[in-house]
Amino acid sequence: MSYFQCDKCGCVEDTALCHYWSARVRQTSTLCSACDPTIAKWHGQFPREPARDWISDKRGLLFSKRDVERWLGQSIETIGT
Repeated sequence: MSYFQCDKCGCVEDTALCHYWSARVRQTSTLCSACDPTIAKWHGQFPREPARDWISDKRGLLFSKRDVERWLGQSIETIGT
């Protein structure tokens, strides 16, 4: 799964459960299913949570710090935001 941070509320959302890719093509705000007025409801596939403890790559996709540390087998330090 690919995750991103909603431009409106800042929560973590799955790119496949909303209109993320069409928003990227149109160069508009990427919104979670709850903030997107055409969907206007959280999907319930996973709990809604803020993206503050997630790591972002240069494309804006998110990775769970916990998952990255588990994959590396050690803790990491995040410098900057």
